[in-house]
Amino acid sequence: MYKLVFLLVCSCLFMFFSCEKNNEPSPAGSQRTLLVYLARDTKDLLSELTEEKIDAIVQGWDGKGGHILVYEDKLTASPALYRIVRSGDTNTIEIIETYPEENSASKEVLSRVIQKTVSLCPADSYGMIFFSHGSGWLPEHYFGKGTLPDSRSIGTDGDTELEITDLAAAIPDGLFDFIIFEACFSAGIELVYELKNKTNYIVGSSAEIVSPGFREIYKKYINYLFYPEADLQAFTEKAFEHVNSQSGAYQSGTLSLIRTAGIDPLAGWLKNNITQEFSGSYNQLQHFDRKTEHLFYDFEDYFSHLVNENQRATLSGLISDCIVYKASTPGFFEGYDRNSFVISSHSGLTTYILKDDLADLNEYYKRLGWYQAIFRK
Repeated sequence: MYKLVFLLVCSCLFMFFSCEKNNEPSPAGSQRTLLVYLARDTKDLLSELTEEKIDAIVQGWDGKGGHILVYEDKLTASPALYRIVRSGDTNTIEIIETYPEENSASKEVLSRVIQKTVSLCPADSYGMIFFSHGSGWLPEHYFGKGTLPDSRSIGTDGDTELEITDLAAAIPDGLFDFIIFEACFSAGIELVYELKNKTNYIVGSSAEIVSPGFREIYKKYINYLFYPEADLQAFTEKAFEHVNSQSGAYQSGTLSLIRTAGIDPLAGWLKNNITQEFSGSYNQLQHFDRKTEHLFYDFEDYFSHLVNENQRATLSGLISDCIVYKASTPGFFEGYDRNSFVISSHSGLTTYILKDDLADLNEYYKRLGWYQAIFRK
């Protein structure tokens, strides 16, 4: 269990003690600040995992290359902002601030935590790990209306959910080099499009992330996220290798490393080249959710039906320009769940498909940036 070290210092000396001290020298001009945002103030297993995530990072980090701040909001304690500090060969946790009960699934709290991180630990670059339940772009409370799983929007606090438009509003443009989503359904084009001006890279999953998620990855590979060269691809590969090495239902997963600079060219090309409507069977398309009415389909599998045969190679190339790395297991919960599925197509992105029987959801979807960019005339 990690040790809590309480800082009893006045505010005028706070920055010096929290982020300016370094026990290990870092390469000149190569500081990165990593914010770990753990929004798990809910009555379920994932709330218990927040402490395990912090323990794993504390165990794994070598203290070099920058700083790590952790915001944790869990059911059994007050929300708090921590800093991981290296002393010799040991890491400890310093409490920077504690807060009264608050909604960590709000843009106001997330924005405040990001601003605090930047002011306390200024760096050459910034990254964020975002851990919570996730249901991609779906509006608040929608996912609970269907069958399985226990996932909510892109972040949750009790019954409150953080929608992707609020997530984007909380992040300054161009701030993050990367955002790693340890959250289900986080490789959707809708989410990626909202964040394309916020971060250079996104690590996300087309399907659910099976608990305990990246816990073991942090223990071994958290240092991949720091200088002298952050290796996001290696981090993502190791995360997938761990999932793929499991047995039974635990060998279920998808991961993508997405380059957001490729999103605008992809969107612009699709807007000008979609020539037809989808006329096939939805059942023939690859899906990534275990709901009865599927809401997350493989991006390329779907959009390849909306362009002619001669255009598909160009579409595939534009998608490849967005996807640095992708991997998937052969199936998801096969033999362990009645709504399990085979994974035969995985482009690294997912998309929603407008359907006549989902009129209310369609209306919400049409307000999102991705739909506006592609389909609005």
